[in-house]
Amino acid sequence: MVITKTYNTKFNCDWFHCEINNERYSSPHRENVETWRDDKLINSDYYKELAELNDKWLAYQYNNNHNNWTGD
Repeated sequence: MVITKTYNTKFNCDWFHCEINNERYSSPHRENVETWRDDKLINSDYYKELAELNDKWLAYQYNNNHNNWTGD
């Protein structure tokens, strides 16, 4: 949840990054990264529920595929 600052040589400007739960957000504007991070923290229950629903959907898709996905 730490915001890191790097220099982007392609755009010749500072670039800010933040990573939460393997999801990364980057922007040349620190305010945008702070807004994204704060939203992820404030609404963490909502994002946790979305992740659980996504996991359930993937399990359903895996178990009900006509190809059966054997041999992965």
